[in-house]
Amino acid sequence: HDLTCIQEPFLNIVGLVNASNLRCFWDVIYPTNHHSNHEQSQTILLVNKKLSKNNWHIIPLNTPNIMAIKIHGDFRKVHIYKIY
Repeated sequence: HDLTCIQEPFLNIVGLVNASNLRCFWDVIYPTNHHSNHEQSQTILLVNKKLSKNNWHIIPLNTPNIMAIKIHGDFRKVHIYKIY
């Protein structure tokens, strides 16, 4: 898989997922305002590190419950929205 969507992730005391074992395979993406919003984020995205960072971009949204990513390549481009 190149993209994994997770709802209600367990967040540790500093508000991050315990993803040390995931980081060698995945980029962990939080909602745009995750670190500045007092509400707990209800969703995260995992982007496979095999997918070049030149081929995907986060679409900024100001909510802890919706995330969006744009992926592009030979297939053109696709926008994916993750709604909790």
